[in-house]
Amino acid sequence: MRIKFTTYILSMLLISGISCAKNHIMLLNIDQKDKLLLVSTLLSFNSSEQIKEAIDNGTRITVIAKAQLYEPRSWWFDRTLDNKKVFLEISYFTLSKLYVVKNKITGEQLGFNDYEQLWKEFEKLATFTFDLPSDSNLWIKVRLVLDKGALPTVMQLPVLIDSNWDIDTPWHEKELNLK
Repeated sequence: MRIKFTTYILSMLLISGISCAKNHIMLLNIDQKDKLLLVSTLLSFNSSEQIKEAIDNGTRITVIAKAQLYEPRSWWFDRTLDNKKVFLEISYFTLSKLYVVKNKITGEQLGFNDYEQLWKEFEKLATFTFDLPSDSNLWIKVRLVLDKGALPTVMQLPVLIDSNWDIDTPWHEKELNLK
């Protein structure tokens, strides 16, 4: 009986981890400025009613935007040149009725009166800056994930199982054409 229960729990965790995310990165914008490479995203991003309810009730949600600059290799693992992370915290202030997205590293923040507008403008803070590499065969990949470990402890286990909290995007890759 105990083995069946353990097998059931593990299979549920695997199924919830395999489920396809409805959010995705549609486009990566890449600009060169002096000796810097600037990467910004265009997102197709939505959240569930459960996430909206949690934010409206005062739970701060953290989304991690990850970017990786790498050189692909067909015969071995890709050679990673640089990794960047942006931690974006979403919160709601009840007195001002304002949704705020804050970059936890730079302190930059945007405020919105409308919840849907928050997700439309969310991509403005998910930007990355890399030193301009000298290699020619380079790719960049970007994704967004919910930081489940930043949630209150009582929410962490249910969030792993509930597909309504699956806002992670798959990796979006693009080849760099540096001039």
